[in-house]
Amino acid sequence: MRKLIIYLLLFLPLAARAETALIVEPLSGADKQFAVSLIGQIRFADNFMYLFKSSGEELGHTPIAEIGKIVFREMPDEPTSMNNVSANIQVFPNPTSDYLLIKGLEANQTARVFSLDGKLMSTSQTTDSETKIDVSNLQQGNYLLQIGAEIVKFIKK
Repeated sequence: MRKLIIYLLLFLPLAARAETALIVEPLSGADKQFAVSLIGQIRFADNFMYLFKSSGEELGHTPIAEIGKIVFREMPDEPTSMNNVSANIQVFPNPTSDYLLIKGLEANQTARVFSLDGKLMSTSQTTDSETKIDVSNLQQGNYLLQIGAEIVKFIKK
């Protein structure tokens, strides 16, 4: 009995620790969620985003054109509430040609623009709850905007 109590005291904090999820929010339809601890690699190829385990086994894939946002969040205790997770951040116009307007921000956050192959294209600081990011220098294509744990896909036309 004493060994069982010691075991519970040692491992209970680990069991109570929340799992982080990668949530793919599509432009329409239901969110897809994946435990970050299972993901070994994220690959963008053939107009799809692929998620793989470390063993190479595919966890899932989503067409890039259908991705609205990629978000990292703590997984709730109740799986059904995961569909209610949404950011307060709004990014528009999308597609865009010159700039992105971002609303719902806190001041002094870092906004990063990445190409789909993971190259950092630009970095800027947010100034207040509404920030404008110049993307006129980017070539046409799909990009990812990261602000904190929020990742939003946008199209530069």
